[in-house]
Amino acid sequence: MTTAALIAKLKKKLDQETDQGILRSIEYLLDEETKAERAKRRLVHAAVLSEKAIAEGRTMTLEEAKAKLAGSLKRRRNDQSTKAGRP
Repeated sequence: MTTAALIAKLKKKLDQETDQGILRSIEYLLDEETKAERAKRRLVHAAVLSEKAIAEGRTMTLEEAKAKLAGSLKRRRNDQSTKAGRP
């Protein structure tokens, strides 16, 4: 089925539809951001923030980043152990 034929078929069905709930669901579906669009938006936002941080001199060495990550992971494991009732 061609794109034009599919559009025509959908338009015909939409013209015949009277259930407002279904029509609202279709509208939401068509307006909703796709997963790919959402991922792209988030990546672009992260890149902009990163570029700004670099321009402002807010950077760290690879060793500093590894140490910060290790500390963060250790705190997270400790928090999870505490929540699970482990000493």
